[in-house]
Amino acid sequence: MDGEAIQKEIAEMDKRLALLEQKVDQIDRNVSNINSSLSKILWIVGGGFIASIVAWVVRGGLGT
Repeated sequence: MDGEAIQKEIAEMDKRLALLEQKVDQIDRNVSNINSSLSKILWIVGGGFIASIVAWVVRGGLGT
């Protein structure tokens, strides 16, 4: 291979690397958004369980 062909190959690899870095950044953002959404959902579900337990106790669920 001559020097020009090597330079073209290096330039192509640089482009591929830049694209891969962009894809990794996008995937990272997507995972962060999914994690945030799941956290909110878990808080809502947990709050629902706590509310149902409190409602059960208030209605006399622990009464003997």
